[in-house]
Amino acid sequence: MLLILRNPRFRLLWGSSVVSEMGIMFHITAHGWLTLTVTDSAFWVGAVAGVAGLSIIAFSTISGVLADRLNRKYLILMTIIVQAGVATVLATLIFSEQIQLWHILLASIVEAGMMSIRVPSRMALIMDIAGRRNIQNATAANFAAMTGTGIVIPPLAGQLIEHYGIAWAYVSMCSAFLISAVILTFLSGVRKAERTGVTSPLQDFVEGVRYVFTTPSVRLLVLIMLTSEIFGWAHEAMIPVMAREVLQTGPSGVGYLIAAGSTGALLSSLVLSAVGDISRKGIVLAAGYIGFGAFLILFALSKSLLLSLVLIGAAWASVALYETMLGTLLQTSVPNEMRGRVLSFQTFTWGISGLSGFQTGAIAAILGAPLAIGIGGGILVLNGIRQVRTLARRYREDELAAVTSEDDPVGPPPESV
Repeated sequence: MLLILRNPRFRLLWGSSVVSEMGIMFHITAHGWLTLTVTDSAFWVGAVAGVAGLSIIAFSTISGVLADRLNRKYLILMTIIVQAGVATVLATLIFSEQIQLWHILLASIVEAGMMSIRVPSRMALIMDIAGRRNIQNATAANFAAMTGTGIVIPPLAGQLIEHYGIAWAYVSMCSAFLISAVILTFLSGVRKAERTGVTSPLQDFVEGVRYVFTTPSVRLLVLIMLTSEIFGWAHEAMIPVMAREVLQTGPSGVGYLIAAGSTGALLSSLVLSAVGDISRKGIVLAAGYIGFGAFLILFALSKSLLLSLVLIGAAWASVALYETMLGTLLQTSVPNEMRGRVLSFQTFTWGISGLSGFQTGAIAAILGAPLAIGIGGGILVLNGIRQVRTLARRYREDELAAVTSEDDPVGPPPESV
C-alpha cells in the first residue's frame, strides 16, 4: 500500500477505482434483490446474471483491442458515465413503480458491457503507471480497493434498501460513478499504448487470440480463470437466494455476506501488498484456488448466518491469494503491446461466470442453492489438486527466466512514467 503514498498518479487512479467500486457494490447488493423482489424466482436471479455474462463475453471480444489502440483513461471515463446513466434510469423507474423484468435485463446487458470494456483498460493502465517492478503490490492494492469497499458498502446498501427503498441504492450508485469520473479527469499524461506496426482491429483481435492459445503459460492461466469463474464465482448470483431461503434473512443479510467475503479478501490483499515479491507464485495460486473451492463447500453446508459469514470470508480470502498471483503472472508474462488484448480474456472469463448463472439458477430452482454452490466448489478442489504440480513447476521456471532478463523491463519505472 506504500505505492499509493509514493506515486501521486497511481494514487489518483486508485482513488477513482475505490469510488467506482462503491458504485459496483451498490449494484451487486441491490440488483439480485431487485430481481428476486420483482420475479420471486431463483431461476431469474441466475438468469439476470447469465444475461450480464453474455454481455461481458460479447464486449470482451473488442475490449482488449480498444485498450491497445485508444487512450485508456478516456475509455474508462466513458464506461463510468454510461453506468451512472443506467443507474439513474433504474432509480427513476423504481420511484415511479414502473420497473419490470425487461428493464433489469437490459440494464444488466449495458452495465456488464461497460465493465467489460473498463477492466482491461484499467488493469493495463495500472502497470503503465506503477511499472513492472511494482506490479504485485499495485495489483494487491487494486484488489484491496475492491474488497475494502465491499466491506463498507453492502451493509450500508442493505440497510438503505430495508429502511428507505431499493431506488436509493441506485441513486447512490449513480453518485459514486460520477465522483469517480471527476477524480479520474485529474490524471494527466496518459497516452495511447505504443505500437510496433499498423494493423486493423480485426488483425489485432486475431493476433491476441492466437497469442493466448499458443503460449502455454498464458493459456494455463486463462484456463484456471475460466474454471474458477464457471464453478466458483457462480455462487455470487445465489447469495440473495441463500440469504432468504437458507439463512432466513433479508437484504441486510445479503449485505453482511458480501461484506464478510470482502473483509476476508481485504485482509489477504493487505498481507500480499505488504510482503516482498513472492517467488513461488504458482504454489500460492494453487493454494488459493483449492481453498476457494473447499470453503465454498462448507459455506453451502452452513445454515447459521454467523458461520456462513466466517466461511464466505475465508473463501474470498483464498480468492485474493490466487487472483493476485494470477494477475501478476499474467501481466508480466506478455509483451507490453499485447497486454490489453490478453487481459481482455480475464473479463471474458468473468462473462462465463455470469453465464453460469443460468445453470446455477436452474439447479437452485430444482435442487436448492446449497447444492448448486457445493457442486461448483467440489469441482474447483478436484481440478486444483490435479494442477498443483504443473503450476508449481511452470511458474517457478518462468520466475527464474524473468530474473535473467530483468534488464529488459516491460515499461518505464514509475518515476519516469
